[in-house]
This record gives sequence, structure tokens and C-alpha cells, in this order.
Amino acid sequence: MVITITACVFVAVLLLVLGITMRSQREIIRDRMETHGAIAGPSDTGSVELEAELPFNERVILPFLRTLSMIGGRATPGGALQATDEKLETAGRPWGLGAREFLGLKVLSIAVLTLLGIAAARFLGSTTLIRIVVLVLFIFIGVILPDYMLQQAINNRQSSVRKMLADTLDLLTVSVEAGLGLDGAMQKVIEKLHSPLSDEMARALQEMRVGKLRTEALRDMAHRVKVAELTIFVAAICQADQLGISIAKVLRVQGDTLRTQRAQRAREAASKLPVKMLFPLVLFIFPAIFVVILAPGAIGIGRALGIIK
Repeated sequence: MVITITACVFVAVLLLVLGITMRSQREIIRDRMETHGAIAGPSDTGSVELEAELPFNERVILPFLRTLSMIGGRATPGGALQATDEKLETAGRPWGLGAREFLGLKVLSIAVLTLLGIAAARFLGSTTLIRIVVLVLFIFIGVILPDYMLQQAINNRQSSVRKMLADTLDLLTVSVEAGLGLDGAMQKVIEKLHSPLSDEMARALQEMRVGKLRTEALRDMAHRVKVAELTIFVAAICQADQLGISIAKVLRVQGDTLRTQRAQRAREAASKLPVKMLFPLVLFIFPAIFVVILAPGAIGIGRALGIIK
């Protein structure tokens, strides 16, 4: 009953905040047009229709998170927002979140987990101390949960980049040796492979097309991804470009090195398996084996002693 009441109160407060803080689509579009120097008038009806065709998260969720970020924005230093924005860039902008939206997500997580903590403390806590501990635990989970999810997204994306880097270098090497330039080889990677690394290459190639130097675009790509192997590869490419060394030779050497490192990581992961399998064996498999082996003997001993008839 308490959980139901708490959930109803939370939904009511959430709807109230949405109704108070969220503006109409026309107001949002008018503000955007004024920001870009346009004049909003009766002719903006088509813009409203285009705005209504946007995905639900861009129309509702992201503006709501930006509104919530105002609660914690004043207490958050600018450096923390910049660090958060860099992490989101490394994670590939999951769900299209920016630093402000992520701050709003953290505020929402704290609010939801606080309400759940209050409900759990009412049921689980027999004393005041236990209730306080449960409530503090839920609030702590609400604080660290968004950061944990973001770090997991970063780790998964970096792992995907490491796995695809050797294959990407092989395709780059084949394309360059076939007569393409590095830009054309990158375009081939974008067409043939679909991975976070190819997405980053597409962004770097787009930056080069609008006037950024190749070395700067590649270094920015390595800075966004933050994978050591990719950083070394980009440094080698930039050095070869500056010194006039054959790009194909550099790509082949880097590909051989990355394949060797990938094999070493695979052997390292295989060597860790016995230690990781120890705990499941002790907790789950060994007890079942003991029951299967010792149960018949225990039954026979019990019958011999007259304990079991």
C-alpha cells in the first residue's frame, strides 16, 4: 500500500513539474528562431509540424532533462560539466545526451531512488538507524548509478574499438596498397565496416572535408576515443605524413603489431579463466557433485543404523 501511494505521489509530482516547466512547441521554435536571428510570425506553422515529427526523446525527454539540470546546475562547477561532456563524447553520445541532459538525468535518478529508499525504509527498517542506513544507501545508488552506466558505455565502446582496430588497419593497408590515398582508404572502411571506429573515421573525414588538417582531425579522433592503440596508430600516421614515409609500410607494421597485441590479450584472458571459474565451482558445482556422490552412501548408512527405514 505504501509503495502504491509513493508511486502515485511521484507520478503526480512529475506531471506537475512537466506541466509547469515545459513550454509549448511554438514557444520553443520561436526562441530558436530568435536565437538564430529569424523572425517568428504566422509562417512558422510548418516549423511546428517539423518539430512535431522529431523523435519523442528530442521533443520531450531531453528538454525535461535540461529543465531538471537547472536544479543541480548552480552547485556544479563548469569544469565538472566539461569533464562530463568529454566522457559523453568518448561514450559516443548515448541517447543523444549532453552534459546538461546528463546532469538532469542524475537529478532524476537521485529523486527516484530517494522515493524508493523511503518506501524501502518503511518496510525493511525496524529501527530508526536501519531506516536511515537504507535511505542513505538508496540515495548513494541514485548518485553513482548514472556515472556507472556512463563508464560502462565508455568501456564497451573502447573494447569494440580495440577489437575492430586490427581488421580496420588490414582494410586500410589493402586499400592503400591498391592505389588509394589515406582519405580514400578511410572512405572504404566507412563503407565496408560498421563499428564505432568507422563512425569516428567518418566524423574525422567530414572534418577534413570542411577544411581541418588531416593530422588535427586524426588526433581529435584519438582524443575522443581515448584508446592507447589508436593513439599510437594516429601518432605513427602523423609522423609518416610529416616525414614523407610510405603510409602503406606504416599501416602494415601497425597492423602486425596490433594483431600481436590482440593475441597477447587473448592469452592473458585465457590465463585468468581458472581463477574466475573457482568461485562458481566452489559455490554451485561442487555442492551438487557432493550431493550426487555422498547421498547414496548417506542413505545406506542411515538404513544400516536404523535411522532411515
